[in-house]
Amino acid sequence: MRSVIVMLKQKEFSQRRDEVLRLAENANYEVLNIFIQNSKPRPKFLIGEGKVREISDYIFENNIELVIFENYLSSRQIMLLEKEFKVPVIDKFDLILNVFEMHARSKEAKLQIELARLKRKLPYIKMVISEKVRREHPGFGSSGEYIIHSTISSIHKRIKKIERELQRFELRQKEQSKRRREKGKVVSLVGYTNVGKTTILNSLTKANKKARDEFFTTLKTKTSFFVFKKNKFFLNDTIGFIRNLPHELIYAFRATLGEIKNSDLLLLVLDSSEPEKEFLRKKEVCEQTLIRIGADGIPRIYVLNKIDLCDKKELEKKTKLVKPYVAISAKHGIGYEELKNEIYERA
Repeated sequence: MRSVIVMLKQKEFSQRRDEVLRLAENANYEVLNIFIQNSKPRPKFLIGEGKVREISDYIFENNIELVIFENYLSSRQIMLLEKEFKVPVIDKFDLILNVFEMHARSKEAKLQIELARLKRKLPYIKMVISEKVRREHPGFGSSGEYIIHSTISSIHKRIKKIERELQRFELRQKEQSKRRREKGKVVSLVGYTNVGKTTILNSLTKANKKARDEFFTTLKTKTSFFVFKKNKFFLNDTIGFIRNLPHELIYAFRATLGEIKNSDLLLLVLDSSEPEKEFLRKKEVCEQTLIRIGADGIPRIYVLNKIDLCDKKELEKKTKLVKPYVAISAKHGIGYEELKNEIYERA
């Protein structure tokens, strides 16, 4: 799908640009251009009206099918922008969900995605339906009012039904975690999306889970186990974190994220090969996400992955920023014995 990206030039601009480009690539969108607004956010379109006209002309001249905003938009902003551009407009929330949908295999993952989309889109749906119905059925108290109420009511019923199903799923997850903890220790891999958690799971447990160089390939927790010094350890590979993870996504995926809270130990995986500033930013994103899901009190080990791509001086700097830590190369199998020993000591 021929697309363009629009974003405000705010702090951490280059990292945000690279991330949204990678997300668009994972969603199989063909990005032809990036439009950057240097001014502060505007209430009507988020961007200035001059920039809206510039993008509109480009859309018309280049047969663009989709506009992607890196920033989060209100429902009214999306509706107004779609009127101007005459093509669908999505923001980073929608883009993340679209990537999620590509990797969703389990019923639970699909329900969680649907819940997040419905709760986020409800105000937008209400505005679009209201405008359409009132245009086609003018007059207060007409059949249009009934159509609006009926449509919104059916969406609310669907949300409630999904929430009930996910509550049952959450209870099953808790029971499963309880049974595992009776047999051994539960350890969860957490970290930024695409940091190598699945590769670590496969190496420690001899599992054969699919590990791809893409965002959000893990939507349903993958669990395997290993035995070390006659002790059994269940290892969970969990959904990856990302900058500014929306509240609606955390709410919708609370059942999946809840498995992290039921752990005895967390392995917080970080990419040691990244520049120090980015390394620290992703560390903070992960730590803040753990706070948001109520898992910040669980003991953790920082796992510095990709040491094969990091020179010794840089690695030494980063080891001073995290405690306790284990430095590994998931790809080359370096550091796993030390990691197992740390898990054994701390779980």
